[in-house]
Amino acid sequence: MCTACNARRDWLLINHGRNVWIVCRCSNQWLELEISRADFDALIDIPDGPTYPSVEHGLAALGFDGTFAGTYLD
Repeated sequence: MCTACNARRDWLLINHGRNVWIVCRCSNQWLELEISRADFDALIDIPDGPTYPSVEHGLAALGFDGTFAGTYLD
């Protein structure tokens, strides 16, 4: 659950090095210690996914920069 807005779903997972971060639509983000990089790689298989020049650009392009705070996508 997001500690900032209490959302329970619709998060973005970002792997960086050995860590997996979770980002909420309200732009709150936290390190997820229960998901390893190996777990992430086993779940995600998008070989031709988009590449963004920075994490900030990716967050904005995907709507996780706070713009859609409180909005759930089905």
